[in-house]
Amino acid sequence: MHNLVRRMSLLAVMLVVGGWNLATVRADSQSYCAAYIHPGDAGPLLTLFPTDGPVATIPLAPGLPRSLRVIGFGPAGTAIYVQNADPSKEEGIKKIQFKPLRKDVVHGSNGLGAIWHLTETPTGRILVSGMFNTARNGGCGTFEIDTDAGTVRTLLIGAYPRCGGGGGAISPDGRRVLGYTAEGLSFVDLPAGRVQAIEGVRSNDLTWGSWSSEVTWSPDGRWITAILDKGRIVLIDATDTSRRRNLGSSAGIPVIWSPDSKHLLLSKSQGSCSAYLYFESLEVIDIESGRRSVIKGSHCEVGPGWLAWLACDVIH
Repeated sequence: MHNLVRRMSLLAVMLVVGGWNLATVRADSQSYCAAYIHPGDAGPLLTLFPTDGPVATIPLAPGLPRSLRVIGFGPAGTAIYVQNADPSKEEGIKKIQFKPLRKDVVHGSNGLGAIWHLTETPTGRILVSGMFNTARNGGCGTFEIDTDAGTVRTLLIGAYPRCGGGGGAISPDGRRVLGYTAEGLSFVDLPAGRVQAIEGVRSNDLTWGSWSSEVTWSPDGRWITAILDKGRIVLIDATDTSRRRNLGSSAGIPVIWSPDSKHLLLSKSQGSCSAYLYFESLEVIDIESGRRSVIKGSHCEVGPGWLAWLACDVIH
């Protein structure tokens, strides 16, 4: 009973970060682990579930609000970007870095409204899709944060919900954004402004509130995942969108790419978790084979929140 009460108390403000547990994912000689961010008495905690060795927990940087949203991740798996769940507080985007642990406000991000996607390119550019607070601008679209100058540059802007075609995920190289038109899903070339429709993804396949979180880029920029028809994961070749693979159903939204673009992470409902109400487990899909595996250490430990990947050594 005590364990059930503890779990239920986490539901209001919970974030999840996950990884691969059954066979450690390696990219550029870096190992990635399942991780879990959850509230503690003194603030959010990070728990890692490694393949081998004991589970480890550390507090996150002090001074974070309990109600957080994870909006992006550093490409090396050693940083996460968070935002107050109430963006009207104008606290700015915070970057939490590990090794050593520290928290910094992204210079120039104060005043942005709700952010749906954040991309940090290999060259250090930070691009976001989301909204300005109504008091300042009222528009939504795609923006670049100049952290040196402390300013925000508008790349695309328009009225909600289409945001000028710039409300979706931004490619890892920062050149294309996934947009949503009356016809369906499209690419928008940010430097040139050209729009290219992604054939066969109709507007009724993607609805507002889902399309912006259900369509994502692989870190190498080669693939796009789209959750269509209320739960079917489709892998789309970003260079030839006619090439596609059906990866099966998804009970969890969104699906998250591993840093090496070889695996997808998602939550999985399991009957054995029914006693814990809304808690689920984590599942990994191997892109090449399509094989699915449940992360054993995550069994019934995942509540509503956010998925990602972190380097296994971030807390050592």
